[in-house]
Amino acid sequence: MSRSSHKRRQALVVMPAALLMAATTALGTPAHSAPQRAPSATLVSNITYEILNKEDVGRNIHCTRGDQSRETVRYLARDFAFSRTCGGEIRVEIDYRASLNSDRSITIKDGHVKFFEGDSVFTNDQDGGLTFGYIYETPITIPMSQSRTMSFYVANADEGVPDDHATVSVTWTNIKNNQLGRIRGI
Repeated sequence: MSRSSHKRRQALVVMPAALLMAATTALGTPAHSAPQRAPSATLVSNITYEILNKEDVGRNIHCTRGDQSRETVRYLARDFAFSRTCGGEIRVEIDYRASLNSDRSITIKDGHVKFFEGDSVFTNDQDGGLTFGYIYETPITIPMSQSRTMSFYVANADEGVPDDHATVSVTWTNIKNNQLGRIRGI
């Protein structure tokens, strides 16, 4: 066998494999093996802040504030953060992490509620706070198509002014993505 005919035989064997690879790349994978969308749910968070700024002189300042969010949650944890102010000197923050479980329930963890009071609402002087949903605490789990409400009380404990305080109430609702239109107020 001559050298040139040997090279032609190798080329004939390699050529069908190369054509098959090129056809698969150009045409894509068959529909039955396409990757499925990652499981998800929608977390609706309704937050109400009742904040009291007690004044030594003049009227006390009482503020009612609210926040609402509607976000998709998947297995990879997602961070949420909210903040409201009152009286030009108090800021209340809430933050937490949410992730989807294999049964499509949502777990809320690593949460904080922080109370700041100072010369302005931009102060970094944190005078009170609490944590929720940490390792040694009972996890906050919201089953699919259900809600869970919790309230948190924080006050200015560091400066001995416990009359300045806030109650933060949160209602978390775990809904299927196709139920969004059925939830009022969103």
